[in-house]
Amino acid sequence: MECGPTMVGDGDSDPQLMALLEANLMKQLGNEFQVQSATLVKLAAGVFVAGSTGLYLAQKSVQWKVRKLPHYSESLKIVYEHPKAIEAIGAPIQIGTVELADRRHNYVDKTRSQLRIPITGVVDCGHMDVLAVRDAENDEFQTAKVRLSLNGGVFTIYDTGKWEDNGADDE
Repeated sequence: MECGPTMVGDGDSDPQLMALLEANLMKQLGNEFQVQSATLVKLAAGVFVAGSTGLYLAQKSVQWKVRKLPHYSESLKIVYEHPKAIEAIGAPIQIGTVELADRRHNYVDKTRSQLRIPITGVVDCGHMDVLAVRDAENDEFQTAKVRLSLNGGVFTIYDTGKWEDNGADDE
């Protein structure tokens, strides 16, 4: 028997020793890499699933916070109590989620807030713009204007006169 390093499973290995070690002959180089790449794929899939779940939960958390805003709740109450709005949209009304990426129509500033809420009914669909103001940062927002933008037109159903339109809020 020769002395020196040999690779376990190469063609020069002792068959009896290989049987004792329960080792198989290597059919190709790179078996170790295949195991490592499979492990990397599993790891990448796990990171993807964890990251996607984290992003989903973060977005849902922000949606829950938006729905807890006082002017969000107040605007829904205004729409549900407005008979012409119910007639134009058609009951039952379904409320969608605020598109957080739309910074032009969905923002909360120090003294101003605007939310664009998707709204769907049996008769028509569109979105509801909720415009709110507050005097100081510590005060709660007060709904200043609720505007329905439906396929049939744009209707202001609530207006206190406190919201100053500068033309940038319209489409």
